[in-house]
Amino acid sequence: MAISGSVELQREPKWHRRPDIRRGEILDGAVLAFGQNGYKRTTLADVAGRAGVSPGTVCHYFGSKATLFEEVITERLMPSIEIEEASLAQHRGPVWDLLDQLLRRFWERAWQPGTLDLLQVVKVESAEFPESGRLLCRQLGDRWRKLYGTILLAGIKRGEFRPMDVKVTARTISYSLLGVAEKVSTFAPYDAGMPEREVMWQAVRDMVSRFVLAKPPRAANKEKYSE
Repeated sequence: MAISGSVELQREPKWHRRPDIRRGEILDGAVLAFGQNGYKRTTLADVAGRAGVSPGTVCHYFGSKATLFEEVITERLMPSIEIEEASLAQHRGPVWDLLDQLLRRFWERAWQPGTLDLLQVVKVESAEFPESGRLLCRQLGDRWRKLYGTILLAGIKRGEFRPMDVKVTARTISYSLLGVAEKVSTFAPYDAGMPEREVMWQAVRDMVSRFVLAKPPRAANKEKYSE
């Protein structure tokens, strides 16, 4: 009986035995495949080859290429939005500290393997094949910009941030961070004067702080000197 059970286990499809791990492997393979080939030219077979599984397994987990691409963006390009939303509800300190921490994590995620390649490919092919751009903006836009906007609005109400159009500012911040990271990644090999990645991060951080923080109240006029 034990031998028979062992044989049945061995014959069982791999995705039955470790579905979470297999799903993660497919997503990792998809990041690389989409980043190299773009959305239009990538097939489920390309992803399967990267992940070491069959195309049928990829289809079993994700159904279609569009669904897979959206999951890649959700879980690999801009993951953990739920964690970030929860951190907003739990935060008790200055709002700038919360925004600063979010910006840093957003920046670090952009440098995960394949992420910037994927962004570049989507940008290049969006005119010819706009669906990839729409899928990207759907994930990068709605929830992340809403999160930035909620933080900005909280800072305005507390007097930490200057009055602003939070929707425009949230969009500016999210695209600026990704834009700088993309340019550093693309041009650093050809530009000997390109600052290091960490230096560029500090520059972006300083730029955002100057843009959103309320100016300190002007000092009272100095007393006239006595005669």
